[in-house]
Amino acid sequence: MKVAVFGASGFVGINVANALQKAGIEVVTSDIRESPHLNAEFVPADLLEYDQVEHVVKGSDMVVHLAASPLPVSVEKPKLNARINIEGSLNIMDAAREHGVKKIIFSSASSLVGEVNYNPVDEKHPATPKTPYAVAKYATEHYLRVYQELYGLDYLVFRFFNIYGPWQYPESGALIPMIYKKLKEDGSFNVFGNGGQSRDFVYVGDLADFYVKAVLREMKNEVVNLGTGKGTTIKEVVEIAGEILGIEPTINYLPERPGEIDNFVADVGKLEVLFGEKPATRLQKGLKDTFRWIEEF
Repeated sequence: MKVAVFGASGFVGINVANALQKAGIEVVTSDIRESPHLNAEFVPADLLEYDQVEHVVKGSDMVVHLAASPLPVSVEKPKLNARINIEGSLNIMDAAREHGVKKIIFSSASSLVGEVNYNPVDEKHPATPKTPYAVAKYATEHYLRVYQELYGLDYLVFRFFNIYGPWQYPESGALIPMIYKKLKEDGSFNVFGNGGQSRDFVYVGDLADFYVKAVLREMKNEVVNLGTGKGTTIKEVVEIAGEILGIEPTINYLPERPGEIDNFVADVGKLEVLFGEKPATRLQKGLKDTFRWIEEF
């Protein structure tokens, strides 16, 4: 078994690639730039260069596709974002077809749901993407389905909820490391509205374990939420972080942002049926481990 991991130098990619290798799976990692924190063979590749993508895929039994142009870029440069996230994904699919890859495991985004009609959100919830990034993720899900129907290329889609943990730097602007940074700097954090918006926070170590299981098991041609099924409000996250850090946080309440989603939690029924479990790390432990990593890094 040999697995090619695209997007391996990113926050999730480092965790997934290292977990696969730890499980005894042969891994070849790829990204635009190499991370010094990867322990596997590295082959650089630009997703828009088919020959480079094919070079990574050739000889692999399975592909883990984590590479993406991020959401902020999609708002600033939607055409570039679409090229990387759609055309780049098609290059991976075409290379996988050509070289007889058994399965592509694709990282999609729960944000493609857009407007939440009911909560918790299952995989059959209507999708009305609100950003170019979410549109590209939704399109790629459908391309995978069509490639399976036309060419027999199998796939598994994980729809990520709010992933956090080691290798997610404060510079990323992501919520959890930003809470750490702001509380350590001045003991305060800005929230929009009353801070009562509920989110589903998933520890990246749990996510990596599910990738290992997805590689080793005969699961295919499914779209699956990768969440915990438990919602935590933004205000609660700040308060838990304050407890861990020994800081009494000052919460600054700012005007609510237009289009802010009040509640957004995964329905994990399908995940539990397919895998027999769901992510188990409690938020308090996950935050402790994450903050310890930030301090030691």
